[in-house]
Amino acid sequence: MSNKYILFFLFLPIWIILGILWIIVHLPKRFRIWLGKSLGKFLYLFPSSPKRITYQNLQLCFPEWTDEERKKLAKENFASLGLAVIETMMAWALPDEKLKNLYQLYGKEHALNALQKGKGIIFIAPHFTCIEIIGRLLGMHYQFGVMYKPHKKPYFSYIHKRFRKKHYSTYIPSNRVRELFHALSQNLPIWYAYDVDGGLKRSSVFAPFFGIPASTLTTVSRFARISGASVLPLSYFRRDDNSGYDIIISPSLENFPSDNLYEDAVRLNSVLESAIRQKPSQYIWQYKRFKTRQPGEKRFYT
Repeated sequence: MSNKYILFFLFLPIWIILGILWIIVHLPKRFRIWLGKSLGKFLYLFPSSPKRITYQNLQLCFPEWTDEERKKLAKENFASLGLAVIETMMAWALPDEKLKNLYQLYGKEHALNALQKGKGIIFIAPHFTCIEIIGRLLGMHYQFGVMYKPHKKPYFSYIHKRFRKKHYSTYIPSNRVRELFHALSQNLPIWYAYDVDGGLKRSSVFAPFFGIPASTLTTVSRFARISGASVLPLSYFRRDDNSGYDIIISPSLENFPSDNLYEDAVRLNSVLESAIRQKPSQYIWQYKRFKTRQPGEKRFYT
């Protein structure tokens, strides 16, 4: 039996779920939006690790809010997560014709100015719940590559590669830096979802994120310095009326990178935080952004 058939039967439950989602995304828009939100609200009803992490993160990042305000945001966030499940299959399964009118792209002139330098672009962006479909929509406008961290679970890693590679010109594992520099040397934009825990490494510093020292990678500064690529903030939001998405390309960061990796990290975290504060219910709060602590500091996620 070939490897293709072995993988099919090994991942049969996943294929069944994907098949159901494929049917859902071909249903009327109003119904699939209702179904996505309902899925998120249903998941919120039960105690879970993602729910605990969400509340912990909201307490850390919005200490000035009341418990009721954070609870309201958490509920909205889970509804947004449910929508993200539907949006992910939309990104993977629907043709361009059905997606091309769902978004508005602002700031195209900033990307054009950066590309005219011939050194490529590093788009830095936060992990919003609509990240999958935004990647697909942006890919309809630009040939660009994506840096990603391979999933620990092999079946998720396989699914991601199978569907994402169809729509991105370059799909770069985070441990293959040479591929990144090759793409930038070809004047390609690279999408870097930057808001990840950097661990206790030489390539990270503790820089404030929502006022909390967070292990922050310095790789963007290093990549930009070596390649000469422009660094442009990228933000994107699902519209409140669910009519589509707004993608905003901001001007290239001036005087970046500097000679100070810490100051660069502070600046990048501030850019991401500003985007998140615009639509906090659409951010993926289930991620342990503050997992790594400095020696002697109390851990947040227990």
